[in-house]
Amino acid sequence: MIEAGFHEDEIDLFDLWDDLVANKIWAGIGIIACVALAIVYLSMAKPIYEVRSVIKPTNERDLVGVNAPELSGVYSLGVVAAFEHAKRALLSKEYHRDFYKQNLSQIRTLKGLYSPLLSESQNFTNFDNLLDVELSDSKKDNETFIAINFEWSDAKGAADLLNAYVAFTLQSRVSEIKQTLESKRLVRLNKLKYDASLIRDKYYSHKTQRKLQLGEALGIAKNVGQRDSIFSKSDILGGFKPPLYLYGSKALIAEESALSRRESLSKGLPHGEDHFMAGLSSILFEIEQLRQLKVDYSKIKIVQLDEPAVVPVNPVKPRKLLVLALSIVAGSFLGLMLALIVAAYKRHIKRT
Repeated sequence: MIEAGFHEDEIDLFDLWDDLVANKIWAGIGIIACVALAIVYLSMAKPIYEVRSVIKPTNERDLVGVNAPELSGVYSLGVVAAFEHAKRALLSKEYHRDFYKQNLSQIRTLKGLYSPLLSESQNFTNFDNLLDVELSDSKKDNETFIAINFEWSDAKGAADLLNAYVAFTLQSRVSEIKQTLESKRLVRLNKLKYDASLIRDKYYSHKTQRKLQLGEALGIAKNVGQRDSIFSKSDILGGFKPPLYLYGSKALIAEESALSRRESLSKGLPHGEDHFMAGLSSILFEIEQLRQLKVDYSKIKIVQLDEPAVVPVNPVKPRKLLVLALSIVAGSFLGLMLALIVAAYKRHIKRT
């Protein structure tokens, strides 16, 4: 009795195979049903296209404008720093949002990118999720790059939108670099102007003081009858600094006259009497260079657009072969279960 019961509980593989063969039509029905559902899905599903844009570090010649000699000590931008600017811009949600807001009227007309049933923030989130920024890995990749991927059902629209986004982001970053450079140049100009005013104030203050000293010494020299310099008769001066009147009224009048004629002597010079002020000429030259400097920002490229987005030929979703393969596998399991269930049901009916 125990032995018979034990055999009844055993699973006989040959019996299972016989059940499958006897009910193979149900196995076929399961496969056909899953494949038919897959075909219906593939016929109804919208194809999704993926476009890709790749940017790489620029060349030094594309950054010459912001590294002009006139800007030495004011602003500089290297290739690595420029690429970092582009990377931060492309990863920034703020740039995504600015591009979305500026092109919202156009995005609303594009099917699948905007839904009136959703809020603006929800629509932006859906749009933002379609943009994927991929950074190169220094350990795996031989080159440094940034890849921006965008998926959408319209192949041409996706390519145009991604190219517009990349251009907008890079141009916005160049505009920020322009604002930074111009701000630093203005700060430098104000500093140079302040230094120049200090030199001028010091010069004119010293000039006025010297004239007063000469006038005072001239009065003393005339009162004591000191017409000629005392030092014309003495070769030993030592470290003694004599009063001005000892130079004689003749020398004092000559020096005062020379100081008064400085303005007329330098009238034809570019900076007038400023040429008499020590250190002022170099400051004025730098001020003039910074004023005349014109940077053509249209020629500034912080990165190189290595691969612009092009219209793809084949969609990336749905993957037809993969869907069909999975439907066959799922159909096989479904058919197997149906065949076994039907066989078990028949056996049950026969037993009862």
